[in-house]
Formats: sequence, structure tokens, C-alpha cells
Amino acid sequence: MNVASLNNLWSYIQGLSLTASNRRWLAERLIEPLQEEIAAPPVLQTWEEALADLDESEKEFESGDVVSGDEFNAQCVSLIESFAKEACK
Repeated sequence: MNVASLNNLWSYIQGLSLTASNRRWLAERLIEPLQEEIAAPPVLQTWEEALADLDESEKEFESGDVVSGDEFNAQCVSLIESFAKEACK
């Protein structure tokens, strides 16, 4: 996810009226994978693998396989709503 997408996500999250328990729940879900990553050493790419990934990303962009800002926001809403439903269980 690029910086602009992350900033959009953060702005969206800040605009929600979350209770303290909602914020704690969301924070825990964000931290859990990070703790797992810390426990397991990262998998490093070779220079060739990184360039191949970049080439693939450029091909996707050139073919129009991108998401608009509105689509991204809709995906964020859906994701956060699914978080809220899960938290209420």
C-alpha cells in the first residue's frame, strides 16, 4: 500500500466515531500481525526479485489494473464494517 493510500485510510479511520473499546480492538488487530512478524525473521528479496515485482506492478498499472480513490474508500468502508461486525460478536 502506498503512502497516499495509507493517509486516506488514516483519514477515514479518524473520521469514524469509535468508542475507546473499538479503538483498542482495532489497535490489537493491527498489532497482532506485527508481533508475529517480529517473532519471525523477514524474508528478504534478491535485487532481481525486487525488480521483477516492480516490473509486474508497472504492467498492472499500464493495463489499468488500478483502484480509484472512490473504489479504495469503498473497500475501506467495507473492511472497517467487517471489523465492527466481528467486534460485536
